[in-house]
Amino acid sequence: MAGAFVYPVGDELDYTKGRSGEGGGFYVSDEYLAARHATKRQKARIHRGVDLANGRGGAEVRSIASGVVVVADANALIKYQKKQKMKLPKIVNGKRTYVTGYRYRTGYKWRTGWGNYVVVRHTLPNGEVIHSLYGHLAPKSVIVKRGDLLAAGQPLGKVGRTGRATSAHLHLEVRKALPVEVLADSEDVDAEDEPTVEELSFAKIPTVDPLTFLEAHVRRFEDLDPGTWQARYALAAARDGLIPADREKFEPDAAITRADYFRALVSAFQLATPFTKDEFSSSVDALVDAGILDATSSHSYRSGDSMKRDEALELLLRCLEQGAARARTLAAIKPDALALDFNRQFAGDEAAQAALAEARAKSEADYHARQKKADAERARLAKAAKIQGKRLRIKSAPVKRLPFVPPLDPGFEALAKSTARLTRAESCLLFASALRIHSEKVSALQKAASRVPASG
Repeated sequence: MAGAFVYPVGDELDYTKGRSGEGGGFYVSDEYLAARHATKRQKARIHRGVDLANGRGGAEVRSIASGVVVVADANALIKYQKKQKMKLPKIVNGKRTYVTGYRYRTGYKWRTGWGNYVVVRHTLPNGEVIHSLYGHLAPKSVIVKRGDLLAAGQPLGKVGRTGRATSAHLHLEVRKALPVEVLADSEDVDAEDEPTVEELSFAKIPTVDPLTFLEAHVRRFEDLDPGTWQARYALAAARDGLIPADREKFEPDAAITRADYFRALVSAFQLATPFTKDEFSSSVDALVDAGILDATSSHSYRSGDSMKRDEALELLLRCLEQGAARARTLAAIKPDALALDFNRQFAGDEAAQAALAEARAKSEADYHARQKKADAERARLAKAAKIQGKRLRIKSAPVKRLPFVPPLDPGFEALAKSTARLTRAESCLLFASALRIHSEKVSALQKAASRVPASG
């Protein structure tokens, strides 16, 4: 589900500004619907996208929203042979004559004017489907393949000049849903061997102005300070379509309502179609049908009521028992940063630092144990070689320290005992933790669900 959007190059919230480590920002080098001059071989063409450039290639290109890759043409330069007619010399009766012959010349051409390009399909919260295209990507830079799920802002390639391009730039297109007549034929396409419907019919989908579209969908909340944990999780949840992002302020410290929390559960765990989950009654029905809410007590819920921490956690646990949550942007947040933010917010800084120290100590103990085992193995091999009277050069891979991630137990235990209101920013943090600990339910979630403090 695509919620809030980002710009594909430059700063995620303003393409005219440079991203950290990439230098300056981008500018429009060719506008949308600009008329291209006609040539002797080709009629005048209309530019169906917008070209974004910064004077050089190599900058990272990112997906404008969460979605699925439907086209990933990573090597669009194809080899072909052209039959060429020519006169060949031949001696006939002692005389030199010429006869008609043929030879084949090998050449290379671009499969399309886009060169190396990627197309991503996005589903908006209202059920509308759009496609974004990223053209002229640099050789060997495409790092996604068809079927990949992408988060908003996830890299997919680099700015280049492949295809019909005279300089390095990104050609960006945004197109609406596939026409009905194209969708009607989609069942005849073999997804394994034949091109997808998008590959065959993408050019038939009407375009919209990419920058006008992004200006309306890239969210900048006035009350979220850059660099804070609230901004980090709120923006990610908005981009995943979990939390409504249709206003100027996010209100991170306001209590999240039942309507918004239930809607986020339905979206994250895919309990209903995107066409029904925006209505509170539909979200309740979806949660009842999934066995998350009791049908009898669900009639007493009001959409504007606030959620308590322990109740919100309990509902999340019930959803996790049935399957994993899906939120690509939230899932991209680093586990160690998530653990520190989660424990600090719900259990306090002291508990967060204690969990960090515990994880660091376990990692250090594991490193020394593996180092000791490796030293013992080298000593054993050296002793065996000495007994046999051989001089062996013993090689072994160096033992490396593994990254450590603090457990989430302190935060979950504090949540399970708290009846305080869950804020909108905290709900985003809670959903981010659910993405990580789905495989850790036995160690963390069951303790929280049973309201039993961790032992030891």
